[in-house]
Amino acid sequence: MKYKIISLLLVFYSLANAQHSKFSVEASYPLTTGQNFIGQDYNGVLDLGVKYKITTMPLVNLGASVNASLLKYRIEGGYSPALDAYVGFKTSLYLIQPRVYAEINLKRITKLHPSIGLGYSFFLFKTNFDSGYFSDESNNEWGINLNLGLSYDLLSRMYIQAGYDFIKLTQLKDGTPSTSYHTNAGIIKLGLGIRI
Repeated sequence: MKYKIISLLLVFYSLANAQHSKFSVEASYPLTTGQNFIGQDYNGVLDLGVKYKITTMPLVNLGASVNASLLKYRIEGGYSPALDAYVGFKTSLYLIQPRVYAEINLKRITKLHPSIGLGYSFFLFKTNFDSGYFSDESNNEWGINLNLGLSYDLLSRMYIQAGYDFIKLTQLKDGTPSTSYHTNAGIIKLGLGIRI
């Protein structure tokens, strides 16, 4: 018991230690939004991210980040007489988002950090059918990603965050119509970050 208390105190001390770190790791829950193929079909599972602060200036910090998200979509099927089989499937969507970002330094509210980012989003689809058939589609999608974020320092190394990603797909799967339903996507992310 004594060792657990000492270990816990050391963890809190390291989190409260006011060193300026260039790296951050984040874990968030992605929520799909909007009238589009993601907002209506997919449920968020997890988003993990890494940030690197390239430079710190009085008004703004510039950096690069990459996030990886997992979203799921499932169709509960039924028996199809035409196919003489049970038809149903689940699709995993892996979303990879590299970007550059600018984080604004507020003078009066030093614990609050608004940010804006610009990058790309890559949509990688993997479908498993209930019949056992597996499809790893080669025609994946990608597009431009605009990110707006806000974080608040709980401790010098730990923060909570919220962000919104607007994605405009420029490369669609073959045969997908180029409508706003298929090209625009929105994701809200809520989570926790740690500077390491």
